[in-house]
Amino acid sequence: MSSGWIKIYRSLQEHWIWENEKYLKWWLDLLLLANHQDRDILINGELITIKRGQKHTSELWLSNRWNADRKQVRKFLELLKKNDMITITKSRQKGTTYEISNYNDFQGISEEIRTTKGTTIDTTEDTTKEHQMVQRKGHKQELKNLRIKELKKDINNNSDLNFKDFWEQNGFGMMLPVELEKLLAWVDDFAGNREIVMKALEVTSEQGANKRNYAYVNKILKNWESRGFKTIADVDAAEKQRQIELEQKYNKPTYNKYNKPVKQEILPEWFDKDQQEAPKQPEMTEEEREEKKKAYEEVMRKLGRGDELEAHT
Repeated sequence: MSSGWIKIYRSLQEHWIWENEKYLKWWLDLLLLANHQDRDILINGELITIKRGQKHTSELWLSNRWNADRKQVRKFLELLKKNDMITITKSRQKGTTYEISNYNDFQGISEEIRTTKGTTIDTTEDTTKEHQMVQRKGHKQELKNLRIKELKKDINNNSDLNFKDFWEQNGFGMMLPVELEKLLAWVDDFAGNREIVMKALEVTSEQGANKRNYAYVNKILKNWESRGFKTIADVDAAEKQRQIELEQKYNKPTYNKYNKPVKQEILPEWFDKDQQEAPKQPEMTEEEREEKKKAYEEVMRKLGRGDELEAHT
């Protein structure tokens, strides 16, 4: 009988595979079959390293082991692959190798000393702490995944907060599943506050077509998170303060070259009105210009500046 162990979280009961007894049994078998450390095997005269969390096998071998049809086995493996539970590498020369995604969630990483009776002792206190840290991290991630799953259901049922509809109706293009997952992860990071994520989408939408993408939304949300925003009220208060600072910036007094403020003359309201109502001076006729010129020449002669006058004429 093989020794060793794997970790199974209670959250597995929330997983879709729990509902199918046959698939659950096959999945646990794949976990148990996977290498808990790297191993070298000989394939067609070539030494190949099968890494930790991997298993070199074939659909035929698994179908015989599970007493099932190869088509059923292939369908099951493809289903796991589609749900990012395993990756599969196939080649005619080297056969089929599957790898368990996030294998450390199922197999501890602490080195152990095995006694003759089959008991295990952790080598150091540090490895125990490391093992516990990985467990906590795994639990935290699984809880977050479950929360995101529930958020997706709630948001899809709430047209006011349907990120996908807003995204596709406001010039962002078709929303990719990974983009929706990332937005839902942000909702979780903001303690379930969906409105603040929708606000980020609205702000992005107002910036123009070249800004309507996830990268810009992500930039806004990172900024808000770093500033400790938790609600829409926090965002609105910050925007109001920004407007005040902009007004103060543009209303600062100007300074002359002596670094003294230039006095801003405040004109009375009637100034513009008087300027508009002031009568325009009529233009001179040709005769009036000629008479004015003659009068000017006469004055210049009397002043004894005739030479200067001739130079100008």
